[in-house]
Amino acid sequence: MGRAIRTSRNILGAAALTAGVAGIGLAGQRRAVRRMQVRPDAHAGEPFGSLRGRPVPVRAEDGTRLYAEIDGDDRTDLAIVFSHGWTLTQDSWHFQRRALRGLGRLVFWDQRGHGRSDGGDRVGNDLDQLGHDLAAVIEQTVPAETPVVLIGHSMGGMTIQRYADAYPEAMGRKVQAVGLLNTSSGGLGEVTLGLPALLARSTQRVMPRALRAAGAGSGLIEKVRHLGKEGTLLFLDQFVFGPGASPATVAFTEEMLADTRMDALIDFFHSMISYEVISECAELGKVDTLVLGAENDMLTPVGHSLKIAACVESARLEVIPTAGHMAMLERPSVVSDHLGDLIERARKTSAAA
Repeated sequence: MGRAIRTSRNILGAAALTAGVAGIGLAGQRRAVRRMQVRPDAHAGEPFGSLRGRPVPVRAEDGTRLYAEIDGDDRTDLAIVFSHGWTLTQDSWHFQRRALRGLGRLVFWDQRGHGRSDGGDRVGNDLDQLGHDLAAVIEQTVPAETPVVLIGHSMGGMTIQRYADAYPEAMGRKVQAVGLLNTSSGGLGEVTLGLPALLARSTQRVMPRALRAAGAGSGLIEKVRHLGKEGTLLFLDQFVFGPGASPATVAFTEEMLADTRMDALIDFFHSMISYEVISECAELGKVDTLVLGAENDMLTPVGHSLKIAACVESARLEVIPTAGHMAMLERPSVVSDHLGDLIERARKTSAAA
């Protein structure tokens, strides 16, 4: 695991170089990280990753072992299945896991190549496969007669969209509601990260090649090893989180990233930016859909949330002020309140059916 952690950190360190983060120089980088670490921190000492449920092994359709956990496995009235984002794990839902306990059977899982899940065949590392993986998780963790709410962040939201397109018969029957947080229905290849257009286009061309090159041999990885953790922390703070983010949540996000398998990091990044259209979102119109965007999200800018909401006429759209791409960690109570309302609406819908 130690080598894998160094590898993922160093790859993102190389990616940070591509995005211009390390252009300030190593000394400036270290000073910037120190300034971040001494900011006021509302979540200092938070025991991230300590909340656990009953482990449940899940087998994907291609045989890949996926890791899931269930909170409240005695509940059969309603299940809420959480899908996390790229380079994260199920623990990214830390605050929601605590706040929403008692509202039903909570199912958390690590996407393939992330956290405790195996990686599978790299040929299958794309968004289509993740939709089928979600189907396997639902089938193997949720009783047949139990209605489901699907909640996804970033790549997890894309997973839900691909699931809805692949299994339209489940929408409005098995699946009663969907919550999409900081996600996109396509066009991520045009995201600029707030950089000037010319630099952004160069980054989008160079970053996939840089990631693949960084994974090609240990020699290059070792050359950028000193850029690893500090470069990644600075990248996360400047581009992934909104202003004034909790240093503890930034550090926790870096730890999740470090646990991501190198092949998953590379392949799913390429898959996400390659789709001009991830989903037309037509199937989401069959269920109560909540779309949560964030004012300062640079990875899936708020326009992507607006686009999904425009495609789903019945969708409820909320934009979280000042938050960045990690809204569930940055504004946990706001996100949990919105999700709690969605879950209660789904409960009433399923009870009336």
